[in-house]
Amino acid sequence: MNSVPAFAAVTRDACSLCAPLGATLAFAGVRGGMTLLHGSQGCATYIRRYAISHFREPLDAASSGFGEEAAVFGGRANLRVAFENLVRQYAPEFVGIATTCLAETIGEDASGARRAIEDLVAPGGPGSPSRPVVAAASTPSYRGDQREGFRAATRAIVEAACPVPSRPAAGLAGADAPVAVFPAMVSPADLRELKRVFAAFGLDAILASDYSDTLDGGPGRSERLLPEGGTPVGRLGELSDARYAIELGAPVADESSGAAYLASSFGAERIALTLPIGVRATDRLLDELGHASGRPVPVELAAERGRLLDSYVDAHKIVFERSALLYGDRDLREALAAFCAEIGVRAVEAEGEGRGFDAVEAAAEAAKADGRPVDLLIGNSKGYKIAKRLGVPLVRVGFPIHDRFGGPRVGTLCYRGTQELFDRVVNAIVEKRQEESDVGYTYF
Repeated sequence: MNSVPAFAAVTRDACSLCAPLGATLAFAGVRGGMTLLHGSQGCATYIRRYAISHFREPLDAASSGFGEEAAVFGGRANLRVAFENLVRQYAPEFVGIATTCLAETIGEDASGARRAIEDLVAPGGPGSPSRPVVAAASTPSYRGDQREGFRAATRAIVEAACPVPSRPAAGLAGADAPVAVFPAMVSPADLRELKRVFAAFGLDAILASDYSDTLDGGPGRSERLLPEGGTPVGRLGELSDARYAIELGAPVADESSGAAYLASSFGAERIALTLPIGVRATDRLLDELGHASGRPVPVELAAERGRLLDSYVDAHKIVFERSALLYGDRDLREALAAFCAEIGVRAVEAEGEGRGFDAVEAAAEAAKADGRPVDLLIGNSKGYKIAKRLGVPLVRVGFPIHDRFGGPRVGTLCYRGTQELFDRVVNAIVEKRQEESDVGYTYF
């Protein structure tokens, strides 16, 4: 009988994507930044293809171009050449190096990759085209998915921008001190929403990665090799002055947490919250922002909360005791489960980590056997085949959404994003009922 060795972590038809992809998206959130993938050209091609199919925007990612010789004798020479070419052709202010499975397998981790190119960083001052700030993240996919890669990259960004020996924190106090924000791998629309909410409290929020413009921007005013937008390198350096480091999503290990780094190195107060999806989760975020700013909840946000609660009441009879099958990114999945509980929907999830769609489909079959079949799926486009086999609607959220347009503009966070999500869930159920009705009712 064929068996898989106990040490092998194999997932067929995986729900999640590779760790270097998550790192690439995080690095794309730095102004004038560029990703250099230490590994084969195929990895860079796969990542670009997946990202472009979702964001509908160009995304460059350089590669050290491993071949057979590099795989046997090491790829540091390739990395040095790739870095020199990258700096010469793009003149980036920031370079993020992400290791791939092949590089890590032969022993070339992030710290080694960083050391391999240190002497190639010419004088000229941090952030100048001749001397980009360089961050390196260890991101082999056999140690994690896109979530782990994204977190490792944001930690690397902060470490590179705020090295401990460079200068102590200035210790800014009161309204002058910035707030460090570490979002999960959310949509550009959600990043814009977070910035709007923080600004409503008068807080100076610095996002460790902000790809809201770089991966969802308009036509450039001039021809540029690198897109406009992103958090400037200089602003990233100000993270050492942050009083609060707010981290959104499922719990993050200290070694992968940018917020933990700021807390241990500069004394920032680390605040860990789930993604603000739903009334309760958003309330918790706003409570923290009120504490940080010393201000009450702004009138506009209170009004949005009221409208959301009113819509919960209006549609309660439609969603109550329905079942939703959740899958995908752990950050999003945990927040969606709490949201479902809030609106009276039963959340169904795969046992264990739920990394493969075979486990997701098994969870759907188990729910059916219990007499409570799922009524809809909530997750990314990769669940479409299961939704089709089950004959239920799919509410697309997260990454990737590559079979519909507008993935970067799908909002889920805070009261406004939750309102969008709730309306989509309700309308998916209503549309399904209309399709199955013999009389094609239009009112109920």
